[in-house]
Amino acid sequence: MRSPYFILAILCSLLFFGCEEDITVEIPAGEEQLVVEGHIEQEASPVVVLTRTVPVFTEVSVEALAKSFVHDAQVRVTVDGQTYTLDEVPLAALPQELKELIAVQFGLRPEFLSTEAGALFYVYTSQELKGEVGKSYRLHIRHAGRELSAVTTIPHLNPLDSLYTIPHPNPEEDSLRQLYYRYSDPDTLGNTIRYFTKRNSEPFYPGLFASVFSDEFINGATIDYPLDRGEPKGQQEVDVDLYSYFGKGDTVTVRWAAIDQAHYRFWFTLENEQNNNGSPISSPNITRSNIQGGLGIWGGYGVSYHTLIIE
Repeated sequence: MRSPYFILAILCSLLFFGCEEDITVEIPAGEEQLVVEGHIEQEASPVVVLTRTVPVFTEVSVEALAKSFVHDAQVRVTVDGQTYTLDEVPLAALPQELKELIAVQFGLRPEFLSTEAGALFYVYTSQELKGEVGKSYRLHIRHAGRELSAVTTIPHLNPLDSLYTIPHPNPEEDSLRQLYYRYSDPDTLGNTIRYFTKRNSEPFYPGLFASVFSDEFINGATIDYPLDRGEPKGQQEVDVDLYSYFGKGDTVTVRWAAIDQAHYRFWFTLENEQNNNGSPISSPNITRSNIQGGLGIWGGYGVSYHTLIIE
């Protein structure tokens, strides 16, 4: 049974690539719920995508998934006692700078931004509000008698010290490189990170199996550790021997984002659920949403970017 949070990832893939093969999306039966995927980062506008859970589909179409978007909701964000109302806008109608931010946050290809299909992708946003490090943001949504709320914080940045690569362990794969990072964790327990990678002109993608880290076992330490290449979610097959590597000549950019504990718990539990999907011996897992009255995530990012040209 697939998580309802897969809806957005599948929708994004369908809107760009088209329906070349049948896709089955299994959603638990029951009362329809609202699903939030919202982000705010420093020096950028908030972005909220609001969808509804859908019944079981076979041969999912672009049109069917596009209908899962929730329109005409009242979406507000409050910070420092001031409330901002977010407007509902099709992606294609947004300024280029905001389109590019949304492409980064949702893993959309740049070509998607100007396509006709982009008009089917709706977001709630406000260009009057820009995120600031260290501040908390309260989200409040009203739609058809329902109310949803959540609070998130944009943590202070914890940038990487450096990036470097080592050769693939198999000499026959001498064109491939494993990316490593060096990171000095602050001497305060509870720092959590989500990462994305971008290779050349590809979009930013989060780590395929695990995109979040906690300093539970490394508090205050400096570590060197491999960083897998990000990949789009929902792939039919993944080459586990090669997927995590980069190639000689690649320009690699890492989006290294500090997140708060509730934001971390959402992605950690969701990715565990996805990784254990279908396993007969896996423990039951409940995705830890921070949305009161619905599903999903309202999360702040304290983002730093790091680039390396692989030689």
